[in-house]
Amino acid sequence: MKKMLVIAAALAAMSSTSAFAQSAGDGQLSSTASTAQFDITTVIPKMVRISGLEDISLSVTAAAVSNPSGSQNVGQRFCVYSNDSVDGLYKLTVDGQAGAELNTGEAKFSLSGPNNTTLSFALWASDRASDVYYKGTAAPGVAKNMQTTAGGQTRPTTLNCNGTENASMNVRFTNARILAALAGSYTGTMTFTVAPL
Repeated sequence: MKKMLVIAAALAAMSSTSAFAQSAGDGQLSSTASTAQFDITTVIPKMVRISGLEDISLSVTAAAVSNPSGSQNVGQRFCVYSNDSVDGLYKLTVDGQAGAELNTGEAKFSLSGPNNTTLSFALWASDRASDVYYKGTAAPGVAKNMQTTAGGQTRPTTLNCNGTENASMNVRFTNARILAALAGSYTGTMTFTVAPL
């Protein structure tokens, strides 16, 4: 009798420990099959990435700028990935040295040149690869709302935009400003920053 009481007490103690406790994912003891289920949960954060922008070098020739009312344009397309909604929302901010027409016209950026001079130029940035002027001129530090699906584009599902650029930019130097500038090298760094909305 004492042995039976000791065994019963031991079994009762074992069944109350965590090793034998029944959890939500435990199946029932069965002689045929035991089934258990569990849930999987993950949270994907908003993510953006810009890629494909390259350095720009503008070749100026006397023949190209002989018409003072003309201009020199250099543009390129690039890629923006965003998983912010089905539209691939993002905001783009362009930073660089301020130009002579920061508050009055198109030439909102500038390059540094010889003898502390500057050469002002206009910059466009668009969320449409085929229409660089769609969003108007960019201004230093001013964010514009964009989307990777603008103009009927497909939201990219890879970091390289599925091999097809979905954004564009263009810089424009007027011939009049080039003709008024001193001979020498003009340089500057532009910073494009994309962020989720």
